[in-house]
Amino acid sequence: MSKRIRIFALAVLASLPATAQDAAPQDRNAVNNPSAPPVPTGMMADSQVVFPAKGALPPLFPPDVAVERNLPEPEYAIVGSPCRSLAQIEAIQAAMPQVTFAPPKQDWKHLARTHQRLTEGGEFHLLALGDSIINDTMRSGWIAQLQKAYPRAQIRATFYVRGGGGCRHFREEGRIQKYLVPLRPDLVFIGGISQGKDPAPIRDVITQIRAALPECEFLLATGAFGTVDPRDDAAMAQAQHSATSAYGPMLQGIATELNCAYLDLTTPWMEAIRSSGRHPHVFYRDRVHANEFGEQILGQIFIAWWTAP
Repeated sequence: MSKRIRIFALAVLASLPATAQDAAPQDRNAVNNPSAPPVPTGMMADSQVVFPAKGALPPLFPPDVAVERNLPEPEYAIVGSPCRSLAQIEAIQAAMPQVTFAPPKQDWKHLARTHQRLTEGGEFHLLALGDSIINDTMRSGWIAQLQKAYPRAQIRATFYVRGGGGCRHFREEGRIQKYLVPLRPDLVFIGGISQGKDPAPIRDVITQIRAALPECEFLLATGAFGTVDPRDDAAMAQAQHSATSAYGPMLQGIATELNCAYLDLTTPWMEAIRSSGRHPHVFYRDRVHANEFGEQILGQIFIAWWTAP
């Protein structure tokens, strides 16, 4: 797409009135709550994007693939993926600013069964667990690209999310047994920006799932987006969800201890935002969450990781 059209698309994104690009259910914690009063520091200090006082900027590309959506209880949703077609993914990537990042290192050591299903064929069900950032990651449509990359497999994906939700919420009140286990995932991806500093809930969720589904494999990923400025190394080193803060080694330690795969999502996301030469908010729909362009950054990091040799 030409530079002129790309600039026009960004201008529209910044100026249209707010409608339904919000993640649902509503975020419930201070870390990723776009309704909190804006602070004119960090990204807000030099942002030229005007976000609505409530809600989010409207989508330029509403998802074009209908998916099943269930609400098992208030504040929780179980949604199918990929949400977007390959054609729509291509259109979004043509409209967005160009970004680059170093592909994250892949290690199939703890995903042997997953790798076999993908490469040799068979049914494969991925379930993503977390908050509204997980909602955005899965809404990017990268699962459609994963299916294209591994045509022998029959890939299905689901995400089970709560606004501001981490494992401390999912491990309670029998949610794993009532809602997750019946879905029978082959792999559970745990991520987002709302897990917190305590490793116990993450360990507990993995233990509960393994007790019921002993062959299930796990991917633990650090966070991206939120209100912390990805251009600021010092700020990111303090963010509770960042691979460059104490959270990264903590999560990697859990992965090593419990034989899970680990993905540093934070570093390539920071590299991508910086490489664009644009203000980070070009990739946001509100002060916390990704818009379609930001979703594609997350999706492309995942595809780079999943398709690495």
